Parts: sequence; C-alpha cells; structure tokens
Amino acid sequence: MKGFGRVLSLALFITAALCARIAADDGEAVKLYSEGRDAYLAADYYRAGQLFVKAGAEAKSLAPKANSLLAEAGAWKMCGLYYREFQAIERLLRDYPEFADFTTSVEREFEIGDLFHRGFREPAFWALRWIPWLVETDHAIEVYEKALAHAPFAAPASGARLRLAYLYAEAGKREKALEELRCLVRDYPKAPERRYALLSLADELMEMAKRGDGDGRYVGEAGEVLQRFRQEFPKAPELPWVKRKMLEIKDIQADRLRSTAEFYRKNGREETAERYLAQVLRDFPESLSAAESEKELAKLSSDFVPGGTVEVNPSARLPKYKIYKVPEEARHVLLTPGENGNHYLVPVPRIDFGGGKAERGAK
Repeated sequence: MKGFGRVLSLALFITAALCARIAADDGEAVKLYSEGRDAYLAADYYRAGQLFVKAGAEAKSLAPKANSLLAEAGAWKMCGLYYREFQAIERLLRDYPEFADFTTSVEREFEIGDLFHRGFREPAFWALRWIPWLVETDHAIEVYEKALAHAPFAAPASGARLRLAYLYAEAGKREKALEELRCLVRDYPKAPERRYALLSLADELMEMAKRGDGDGRYVGEAGEVLQRFRQEFPKAPELPWVKRKMLEIKDIQADRLRSTAEFYRKNGREETAERYLAQVLRDFPESLSAAESEKELAKLSSDFVPGGTVEVNPSARLPKYKIYKVPEEARHVLLTPGENGNHYLVPVPRIDFGGGKAERGAK
C-alpha cells in the first residue's frame, strides 16, 4: 500500500520537528518513538512496533499519540502481524481521525480482511511463529464489519460484503448472511458481484425454508429473487440451476397447500380442503404434489373431473452431469482378481516378450 507507506515514512522522519512543538511532559514518549524509529530503519520491525506502543502509552499530547499509532501500524505490517496493524488503524480512526488519511486507512482494512479471507492467520506467539499450526483465529468477519462500517460504498465494499455473507453462512449465522446479501442486491445495483449475490440469496432462502417456513415467506422471496435473476441475466450459465430451483420452489409451495388441505379434511372441513387442492392443480400443475392432489380432490368432490394434470418428470429436479468414458487400460490384462476363482489381489498384465504373446492361462 503505497499511500500508507508514504505517510509512515513521513511520520518516521519528522520526529525532530515534533520535539520542538510538543509539551515538555512528552519527553519519554519522544525518546521511545526515536528508539522505535531507529529499530524500524534497522529492519527490527517487531521491536519497533513494541517501542511505538510504549511511546503511544507515554504520550500526553494528541500529535505524539497519533504518530505513534501510525508508526505502530507500519511496523506490524512489516512484521506480517496484520491483525495488530488493523487494531492500530482502528484506534487511529476512532480516537484521532484528524491525523488519519481516512481513504488510505480504510482501503488497507479491506486489504487486511481479504488476507484473512484467503487463509492468513496471525501467529499466536511471535517467538514461536515458525510453528505453522500455532496461530490465532480468523479475524476476517471483524475486519470486514469495521471496514464496511467506515466506508459502505467504497470501491472494495461490494466484494467485501459478498465475502462477509459467505463467512456468516459458514459460521451458521444465516440471518446475518441474508441481511448482507439483501443489502448487496438492494444498494449495489451496478456491482459485478450482484449476479452471485442473487444466486446466493436464493440459495440461502431455500436453506432457511428447509428449517421451517410456516408462512412461506422464505420460499416466496426466493422465487422473486430467481425471477429477477432470469430477467437481468438471461444468458447466464447458471440458468439450468435456476430452473431447477424454481421447480423446487413450486414443489414446496404445492406440498404446503396439499398439507393444509389434508389438515382441513381430517377436521371435517372438506369444502375448504377442496379449495386448497384445487389451488394446487391451478397454480402448480407441474409440481410433484399435483397428481396426488388430483386423486384426493376426486375423492372429495363428485363434480371434479380428473385429467387436468401434466406428466411430471422428477429427474428435471436433479442436476445433469456429463458422462465421460473411462479411459482404456494402457496395457492388456491377462487375469483380473477373482476371475475363474483365482486369488490374485491385483490385475496380472499381459506381457509381450518381443516375439510371441503370452496367452491366457499359459503356464
């Protein structure tokens, strides 16, 4: 991050100018800051970071505190301790915003979030950083949340919001995932991630519906989202998946109506049950529940004439995969395990010694 590096370099080399301007009780902070600067220039970045932390704690004036935080963030960055860098940037933006380059700082937070999302983990102990599994937890969610709170419409925001939604879903926080996806679809109409947000939103809504959707709200919203996707991306390669999901939605809605009809039938309200069954045949004739609903309606109503349903193909709900032929063996096999009662554990290849060919069963 070039902008952040320039600001850090400036902070490191203006210590002498600051000394003439700060209060007399900041002398210890200046001394520690100067030592940290020397350590930084000597490429001892971890010690520099520690000294900058102490300088900030000792400082009484705003300028030394802010510059210590800025220098601390740069030192942790050079160490590869990106979460500590993030924490320093956060304190700078929260407590000393007038000293911070807001745009550069927030962009760096988005970059740190991406690092954690790609698998980076900060070492739990600096002295034991060579042990690959001794690391801290993933901080991607926290970093993305803070960055988005600072700049929800920055250039990296739409991608960060989509990744945050995925992280929420993986952590089992599906309501938060839905909130992020809805926000992305609603507030970022031109974002390149919109296409994936629509698909992910529909998929998450379907997962929520499977866990309980008494009023059909999740399924209904999923249908609207998929219909919007078909309108906005009519040539997208995901359309076969979308069509299968829409069939699944119709199956769920039809089954819900049929179950309601069964409830009323068992309670002696056959006329109400007939209306629900008729709605299945009218609105969802291609659903998996249509044929059964037709049979039940024929039993309940003497006026109903069967024959309005269409033949349903259950395989249309399943994904289609290309079938590839298994490559032939590079060599001919003389005997296969278990053939003719043999006790071989691996195939016995046919060996050509240059002249004749070994025949099956040759001794």
